[in-house]
Amino acid sequence: MAELNVQSQMQQKEPHDNTHTVTATVKPEPTRVGLGEGIKLNPWYFKSIPGIIKLVQVLIAIICFGCGSPAITSYSRFYLFVISICFIFTIFLVFIHLIGLHALLPNFPWLFAELIHTAVATALYIIAAIVELVMTSDPKFEFFLRLVGYYRSYIAAGVFGLFNVLAYSVGLFFLLKEWRELRQTP
Repeated sequence: MAELNVQSQMQQKEPHDNTHTVTATVKPEPTRVGLGEGIKLNPWYFKSIPGIIKLVQVLIAIICFGCGSPAITSYSRFYLFVISICFIFTIFLVFIHLIGLHALLPNFPWLFAELIHTAVATALYIIAAIVELVMTSDPKFEFFLRLVGYYRSYIAAGVFGLFNVLAYSVGLFFLLKEWRELRQTP
């Protein structure tokens, strides 16, 4: 909760000033946006650890796109395919949390779906990053990549892919923790 202290001085015709302190307690709540009762704008989710982790995942994925493009080999095409699929689903989850869509469909297992997505994305990122790094060490591709000037870029793509493996793993840890806590409560 945020507290707001406001001091006001009241000027009276008397020679002395009275000083009053007013304390107002402000509770940040989601802001309603059109389309019914359930949709609420919730930017405060991105001040929480899971929200920050999702933003980090999106940011690293954008860096992976930049380093892994253009896809001139089948390995780099696979890498960009994995990055694209994970990016689309993560952006979808960011959108769901931003507008509070999970409140409209309370019977849908949002936490479980997010848990499955994050586990699959972690596994796919591990495979894609390793494939990208192994491709750059293959002599058949290494000479070609050095010739066209994408060798260092593809290595950076693989390394940033591993960074996103770390980001998705941390997100998976917090989702598992939350899922276990919800299953233990009656």
